[in-house]
Amino acid sequence: MAVITISRQNGSLGDELAEYLAGKLQCMLITRAYAMENFFSESDDDVSEKLSDSAKFFLSEVPGEGGLTYKDVLTQKIKKMADESDNLIVLGLGGCAMLQDREDTINIRVHAGIETRKKRIAKRYNVSLDEAESTIGIGDRKHKRFVSIVFGEDLAENKLYDITFNTDFLSVEECAAAVLALIGKKGARLKISEETQQNDSFDHQTSTPVFKNDTEAEFAKILDMYGIEWMYEPKTFPIEWDEEGNIKMAFSPDFYLPKFDLYLELTTMEQKYVTKKNRKARKVMELYPGTNVRIVYKKDFQELVERLKMFGG
Repeated sequence: MAVITISRQNGSLGDELAEYLAGKLQCMLITRAYAMENFFSESDDDVSEKLSDSAKFFLSEVPGEGGLTYKDVLTQKIKKMADESDNLIVLGLGGCAMLQDREDTINIRVHAGIETRKKRIAKRYNVSLDEAESTIGIGDRKHKRFVSIVFGEDLAENKLYDITFNTDFLSVEECAAAVLALIGKKGARLKISEETQQNDSFDHQTSTPVFKNDTEAEFAKILDMYGIEWMYEPKTFPIEWDEEGNIKMAFSPDFYLPKFDLYLELTTMEQKYVTKKNRKARKVMELYPGTNVRIVYKKDFQELVERLKMFGG
């Protein structure tokens, strides 16, 4: 599950990226036009016109809504849709500021050089480059002004975004591929975090994996070679407690493969240690139902290494 917000410059392909991702994810795309039609459909023509023309009007109170402003209604409705949807895309509308505190949100900024944007706008609307530049300037100023007035944020601030695309040399498909990969990675991390809260295990995910030995680093390369997504020691499972409830023993499998929902523990050591790891793995599966742990033995690892060498690794 992911909520994606896309902030974009005019002519940067941000709109096209939003539509492409909505098709790939088969999810709702909230645009300004959609919000005006569905969130404020009961407003009279005068109100609709003011919402379209004036950012300040979003801070006005909605009649009969107990002091709520149009900004409040917009935010509440989008957050409700985000809570109830598997995936949701918000294009513009200050989504990057509105939803920046949600863990499941990926905030994207799409930009491009002025010459690239001028050519795109000129071609799209069949206008001159000078006219295109004027159109771009007006649109960019309005985007920035809306977010500044309604949400008190500067669209140029890097803190608002998780990832930024320069589409001077990137296609919509290339940007979308990066976003979809990020959704998978972030989804796996959030899944681990939620599970640790539910079953009293420990979340050990870090920003950068630091392998304890060469065997683990080699195994990570093998997984990468086969395009298998992995996480390194993301979680620790308590498996034995003393009479006072203090943890006596815990187990942190070396790798987690999100696609297979599988934990892997490497072992190239002597038999007595292998037996101990097997016992820990069985304990985890007994105490944490639905958790799958597999021990990767020395023979299995060596076979994978040989395959890697065959491919020139």
